[in-house]
Amino acid sequence: MNWFMKLCMALCVVTSAVCATEAFATDVDRTTGAARDAQTAYERGIQLRRTDAAASLDAFRESAKLWERIRTAGAENGPLEFNLGNAYMESGDIGRAIAAYVRAERFMPGDSDLEHNLSRARAGVKSSFERTGGTLLVDSVARWWHLVPRSVRILLGWLCWLGFWGTLAAWFIRPTTQRGAGAAPGAAWRVAIITLLCGATLFGGSVIADEYLHTSRPRAVLVENGVTLRKGNGDGFEPAFVETLGPGVESTVIETRPGWLRIELPDGRSGWIRETQAAQL
Repeated sequence: MNWFMKLCMALCVVTSAVCATEAFATDVDRTTGAARDAQTAYERGIQLRRTDAAASLDAFRESAKLWERIRTAGAENGPLEFNLGNAYMESGDIGRAIAAYVRAERFMPGDSDLEHNLSRARAGVKSSFERTGGTLLVDSVARWWHLVPRSVRILLGWLCWLGFWGTLAAWFIRPTTQRGAGAAPGAAWRVAIITLLCGATLFGGSVIADEYLHTSRPRAVLVENGVTLRKGNGDGFEPAFVETLGPGVESTVIETRPGWLRIELPDGRSGWIRETQAAQL
């Protein structure tokens, strides 16, 4: 009976693995098919741009819808966000285009095409604000470490961390003859250990800082026209200021309540908007 139970358990494990593999393959096929359809719709929009503006706009909107569906299903990568931003940009949805491009920056820092398209999208924003806060140092450091993609920083951080412990262990267990060889070898060991520890701290710390900034002060981009910032989370509250805002205005989310966001603009002014009026990053 014992061997029979073991056989049944083994068959269950094999069956589960096969089913999981088939399900994964099916999801990949669906995602690949949706991406192909989205790209086809985008290219159709490009072809129709000069001959049929209305059909071209519909094609770009279809492309954005398909890319958005892939993203909603759980896909998360730079090319997806970049293509989504392009589709939104061509369909005239500048707010959602900027949101997608900004999300792509986390995966594709320093990409020239992404920077060009994001700059072009931001240039089309009607409302602009000057920063008055004191976060220049934080912004400068963040801009520096974002020159290295997040995935690369994670990899380098782990390599430095493992190298640190491996070198430290090798230093402790090195032969006695090497310990008395002089000051130069000992100094080389210490330099290697300190360098690896600094590398692990630098790369790992930048990833941790990314996550902290992303969760503690999330960003948002307005996606609707005529948005009024109010003094409270309700339409009955007075406007925080007379000016209304348009799509593409970037902000920081400083408080959330059901259906409402309290945002802070780059110039320091703040107010409440409906959650549906912004794309959160």
